[in-house]
Amino acid sequence: MNKRERVWAALHGEPVDRLPVTLWRHFHRQDQTSEGLARATLGFYRRYDLDLVKVTPSGLYAIEDWGASISQSGDDDSPPRLKRPVIETPAGWRRLAGLAVEQGALGRGLQAVRAIGPGLARDDAPPLLMTIFSPLTLAYKLAGDAMLQHLRERPADLHFGLATIAETVARYSLAALTAGADGIFFAVQLARPSLLTADEYRAFGERYDRIVLEYLAPQTKLIILHLHGKDIFFDLANRYPAIAVSWHDREASPSLREAQEQTSKALMAGLERDLLATGSPEEVTEQVRDTRRQTGGQHLILSSNCVLHPATPDANLQAAVQAAREM
Repeated sequence: MNKRERVWAALHGEPVDRLPVTLWRHFHRQDQTSEGLARATLGFYRRYDLDLVKVTPSGLYAIEDWGASISQSGDDDSPPRLKRPVIETPAGWRRLAGLAVEQGALGRGLQAVRAIGPGLARDDAPPLLMTIFSPLTLAYKLAGDAMLQHLRERPADLHFGLATIAETVARYSLAALTAGADGIFFAVQLARPSLLTADEYRAFGERYDRIVLEYLAPQTKLIILHLHGKDIFFDLANRYPAIAVSWHDREASPSLREAQEQTSKALMAGLERDLLATGSPEEVTEQVRDTRRQTGGQHLILSSNCVLHPATPDANLQAAVQAAREM
């Protein structure tokens, strides 16, 4: 099987010759230019010969063009910092304007996608994902905890802003596909009962997630839903038009085995990023084998459960990839 055949077979629950595997990390200094992000992404992919590649720009890239003041990193291991919230008052949501997605930081991300595609085409080309943050996730990045206060005290203002954000995210996601991405990695960071009730997430999260996802669904079948956090509304996996779900399976419920009972979607999980960072190669190998035992190695892409810690040892990542190839 080539990489595309292997990934698509796994996503559809069909037999594979070995477990497909993907990993991703930030390169905080290199991602400040499209060339740097493309170079770092291709280098990481080739080092581990991954079956699926995710473009992982800065965690703040999608709010930069809304006026975010950011302290950029001087090295690849230290994340950028938001100097102050972009939105501090409820009225700020009504002042948000739709963004020109080919310009600024958004345009930089598209240029990286365009540069990565030809680099992958020279090899056994794996599918390429662009990281897209959900509208409510971006609202939180723009305002921090004040967003939760606005949600409860000034909901009309927040709805106004979320509509603007969702429209921009939908257009940007389509532009990423046009630039050469095969699909999107849709990162949802606030679908968590410790932060929002189920009703609140339906009103302020799911409503705007669907604007993006239903706009994209006719354009690509490769939509990966990432549910971030140690407590999540996992049932979103069944309600969203995604082909697979990614979550912190080793840190949060459900387990891999339980997830296969709760959803018919493919799973993209199995590797705990903390173990990858601090464990031994032998422990990583055993975790891959446990993943195979829990799932039967079916309907699964072996993956870190979130972005890798920068100091993750090379030996542990090599062990994960090698163990994935044991059949």
